[in-house]
Amino acid sequence: MTAKYHLMVHPELQAQLRDLHTKVLQDPSGPEAQQFAAVRTGLSALRDGREADLDGERLGYSDRHPDLRDCAEIKLTVVAEFTRRGRAMGPSHRLIYREFEGAAADHPPVRQVMAFEPRKDGRPFEVAANRLGRTRGAPLAELDSLPNVEPAVGPGKDPTRPIAPVRRPLPPDLAQAMKGLEGVPPAAGAATPPRGDLERPIGPRHTPGSPTRER
Repeated sequence: MTAKYHLMVHPELQAQLRDLHTKVLQDPSGPEAQQFAAVRTGLSALRDGREADLDGERLGYSDRHPDLRDCAEIKLTVVAEFTRRGRAMGPSHRLIYREFEGAAADHPPVRQVMAFEPRKDGRPFEVAANRLGRTRGAPLAELDSLPNVEPAVGPGKDPTRPIAPVRRPLPPDLAQAMKGLEGVPPAAGAATPPRGDLERPIGPRHTPGSPTRER
């Protein structure tokens, strides 16, 4: 199946996945194996445009939350969770991502994957916000043109909220990285990430600070 999107993984998440893969090799039956399988499922869904299959939904902003109006999440089950009364809860983990136009008119759009974390205490959103340099209660003027989806949980959540993030112009740093991946020499000082592939195990660490693409 031809990928509908290029995936670029944030450097800190890439390092996290490499460490996770190392632990899976050491203990294939350990809890890290479930996490690794879940994140691969999520990355494949984002690459193929199947976010609706994993309860995807667009994120937003409030004065009690960081501004993630340009982000969305998909939900992944790593472990089964239950309330004190034994009622099954939703998927245990979240994969947070953004979406951009392709590097050229004939290139597929780009999805940048920011975080993979357990949902408890809003950790996925805090981690994604930190990696984007954002803080709670501080809206970004550059996102004011985007429609806001009020953060909510439980029965108060709007069931018709959008699934995917708003597609935005590709930022210069990611555009330069994409040029390097496509064989076009990037500008001096631009990050040139190594190639990645969902079908291959994650290998040695890449140079810190460079985004990495999954195809």
